[in-house]
Amino acid sequence: MQLIKILPRTLKGRLIATVISLVALACLVTTAIALEIAYQEMQQSTGRQQYALLTSAALHLESELDAKRALLETIAEEISAQQIQDPLSLQKLLSQHPRLATAFLDVIALNGSGQITGDLKETSDVVRSQFTEKNYLEATLQKQRGILSEPIISSSTGRAIVLITHPVRDSKGKIVLVLAGGIDMEDPDFFGHIARLRPNATGYIFALTRKGMILNHPNRQLLARNIGNQYPLDIDRKKHPFYGWEGWTLAEDDTEKSTILTFKQVRGPQWILGSSFPGEEAFAGIEKARRYAWACALAVALLAGLIGWAMMIVLLKPLRTLRRHVIAVERNGADIEVLDISRKDEIGALGRAFHSLSVKRLEAEKKLERISQTDVLTGLGNRRQFTQQVDAIVERAGLCCQGLSVIFLDVDKFKEINDVYGHATGDMVLAEFARRLLSAVRPTDRVYRYAGDEFVIVSEGMSSTERARQFAMRILERIREPFESNQGTLHVTTSIGVAVARFPIPPVDFMMQSADAALYKTKRSGRDACTIELVN
Repeated sequence: MQLIKILPRTLKGRLIATVISLVALACLVTTAIALEIAYQEMQQSTGRQQYALLTSAALHLESELDAKRALLETIAEEISAQQIQDPLSLQKLLSQHPRLATAFLDVIALNGSGQITGDLKETSDVVRSQFTEKNYLEATLQKQRGILSEPIISSSTGRAIVLITHPVRDSKGKIVLVLAGGIDMEDPDFFGHIARLRPNATGYIFALTRKGMILNHPNRQLLARNIGNQYPLDIDRKKHPFYGWEGWTLAEDDTEKSTILTFKQVRGPQWILGSSFPGEEAFAGIEKARRYAWACALAVALLAGLIGWAMMIVLLKPLRTLRRHVIAVERNGADIEVLDISRKDEIGALGRAFHSLSVKRLEAEKKLERISQTDVLTGLGNRRQFTQQVDAIVERAGLCCQGLSVIFLDVDKFKEINDVYGHATGDMVLAEFARRLLSAVRPTDRVYRYAGDEFVIVSEGMSSTERARQFAMRILERIREPFESNQGTLHVTTSIGVAVARFPIPPVDFMMQSADAALYKTKRSGRDACTIELVN
């Protein structure tokens, strides 16, 4: 009601206000949808870009680890039986190998008792101290293969390192030495290379183990910290990197700011590479575009509204003319011809519309009349239609000197069907009953639903009791066929009373009374049968 009071009082004013509102709404909705699509596409594009970046970094790590393992394996194969027994010879082999010094912080060789028999850098204790403290020798001997350690913070350098081992076997396949190499996690060819791939000024790349231990992070205080399943970002378990998921997702960080998190599994060592890309920076461009787009949309909406206002004034001029003519006809007694329905413009169209509405009104009244004479459930004529048509049918039979039969029938024990199976099933039975009657009668016969479960058939030209009996038996057989319903199979029968009249035809009321009496004779005699009465 308040909205109606706000709108202009005239139709012209309301149309103009509506057009301006719709144009503005269309501009704003279109802008909102386009911006949302662009924003979603920006998210997808940025996420895919970050995932591709991490995929490349993961392949680099896997390649570097494989190269370092292969290098240790090569050294293990080069160690001879003499070098195994001679520490000086083994030391010389390690110190003179051209690639070891650049690939590892340090490389040591230990025998089965844990004694160091060779060291690439004798002055360094980076590897030897960590190796002995963590019992990686025993782990390598027990597993009979090389291992990769958890990240370790070196006590001497304060930097994170990992150790990889490789067994040295004698000619019989027995492990006689274990080579251990230390890898600086911040080495320019290792995580140092990956750190340079940071997504933006404040974004960063980090690395974790599957158990939650931090391998690499811009915040050095977090190195080697195990965050386990208490990952600080709100990530669905189905999208949790510790459970093997990889891809990108939009989440909130500790400060409740939006950030793009991307994860990639490093398959070999079971590490996880991740990147954090703050949403403020990732979507700065689209946010700026949003502001400009909204400003442009508002300007376009205002301009379009003004153009629409001007156009409506021009387009509504014929309507104002028609309004004056209608007022002239209504108040001043002008002739209806002033409307001029032959015109080709809006005035003529409206004049023709008035005429068309009058025609449609008559058709609607006729349709309503038909509906009032039709039974909704069965589609048959109802009692009102029967009353209106039966006199004409009798008169036509009299003019043609023909006989006439009135057949009165109902559904046996219909009340029991309703009581036991419900009214929905009862309605189904009546509808199917009517359909079967229509399929059994002749094209010239008229079928009506008289009342409730009572039906009437008026059959012109049927003046023979034998023909009437055959006709009734055909109906009985059709009705006896099982009725299928949601409640199961129903066995339905009917009782029939037939009043047969030869020319001249007696009054309709008399024939109806005779057919009704014949019906009740059928019911008293046991139902599911017919009784024929010849009324003249």
